[in-house]
Amino acid sequence: MNRSSRRNSIAAFVVALALLSSIGVLLYRSTANQAETMRWVAHTHAVLAGIQELILRLTDAEAGRRGFIMTGRDRYLVHYTNAAEKVNKVLAELRERTADDSRQQRTCDALEPLIRQRLAVHAESIGAQLKGAGPETQLRLTEKGQDIMEEIRTLIAQMDAAERGLLKTRQSAAQANLRETKQVALVGAVASFAMLTWVFVLLLRENGRRRQAEGALQKSNEELELRVRQRTAELTQVLVGYKQAEQEIKKLNEELEQRVAERTAQLEAANKELEAFSYSVSHDLRAPLRHIGGFVEMLREEASSALNEKSRQHLQVITESTNQMGSLIDNLLAFSRMGRAEVKRTQVNMDDLMKEVLKEARREAEGRTIEWEMDPLPAVLGDRSMLRQVWVNLISNALKYSRPRERARIQVRCSKNRANEWQFSVHDNGAGFDMQYADKLFGVFQRLHQVEEFEGTGIGLANVRRIVHRHGGRTWAEGKLNEGATFYFTLPDPTTVS
Repeated sequence: MNRSSRRNSIAAFVVALALLSSIGVLLYRSTANQAETMRWVAHTHAVLAGIQELILRLTDAEAGRRGFIMTGRDRYLVHYTNAAEKVNKVLAELRERTADDSRQQRTCDALEPLIRQRLAVHAESIGAQLKGAGPETQLRLTEKGQDIMEEIRTLIAQMDAAERGLLKTRQSAAQANLRETKQVALVGAVASFAMLTWVFVLLLRENGRRRQAEGALQKSNEELELRVRQRTAELTQVLVGYKQAEQEIKKLNEELEQRVAERTAQLEAANKELEAFSYSVSHDLRAPLRHIGGFVEMLREEASSALNEKSRQHLQVITESTNQMGSLIDNLLAFSRMGRAEVKRTQVNMDDLMKEVLKEARREAEGRTIEWEMDPLPAVLGDRSMLRQVWVNLISNALKYSRPRERARIQVRCSKNRANEWQFSVHDNGAGFDMQYADKLFGVFQRLHQVEEFEGTGIGLANVRRIVHRHGGRTWAEGKLNEGATFYFTLPDPTTVS
């Protein structure tokens, strides 16, 4: 790479970094302004709510006073006292919330003596009632209280109108900030795409120059190797000892090549035997099973009337056993292939993978009441199809063994453990298991429940362990009989793997 190309690349990266930084600053500032504006909108809503609550509490106080005047019952006095206390509390909160608005503070200053007068009139009316005053006194005090209340309502209406004006202004500002944020984000996305395209084109050009330089270097190397071989040939003719050494080296190479060929042949033979075994399992064993199933079905159709109930039950047992054997063969083949399949490592988003698995699982569990709890899942490095099979097996197990529960609960958790690995777990509140048999869970054909209780072949968890081990992780399980089970597995964190 010449100096000009290097300068161009550095300049491109500097410009791209500066542009992206500027866009990030603008986007942050716009977002911060939006958050601040929305905080003030919420503050205005709180002030409006306080204004409405103040009117409500004054109305409650008046209702308590009238109730006592009309009925003489003490419970109305309690209602009045509570309302009067809340009026003072709400007014204090309203004054605190409007501390930033001098106009609203002046209104609060004007409201405070009026509210005291209003409550004083209430107290005087209640005292007069207790002393046995006549209706004329109560009428006079009521009219006096109404005059004060009209002034209070006028001031409160002013406060409400002022706050609603502020609310409208702040909402407009929030919408403007939102538009600005969207515009900055859009411009940033377009600019970032343009800069990345520019940098990509520069990299392509530099890659082309590098390939040309590599081609020239390779040509030079070939010419040099040719000269070396020519010089070696000349030296070999001169030195007899070197000739003998060359023959010995050649002999060793031939022996090594022969060993490699023999080992390759052995490996090819082993692979062929394995393929023959797979074919035998998939064909020679499946065919008799299909024949058995077919003949049982023919027997059921043609001789059903001649068979008694017990014989028909025997035919049903044969059919179910044949199907079970077919499932065992299929699962055994899948287990065998999983051990030989190449692990194609890519970046796998576990959240997206879990959404796919849950979409299928919810269709299978339709009609059941299931409470799902999901942690956010990270991205890992692994074979997507294999990791999907891990989640399918674990979620299927949780659905199957929680089936007896009227309300099933399935939790998917993820966290970092002490070894700095991602630790995943699937918990259910189903049948559970006895921990003394935990070491059998991940073995081939190992089952802790009868087939009559829960269907299955005992291959699923063995497949989970094999896949996780091939990804460099571990598997284990914890459970308690009739209280549920939790299955764990770990995977390396791709950000810490060197």
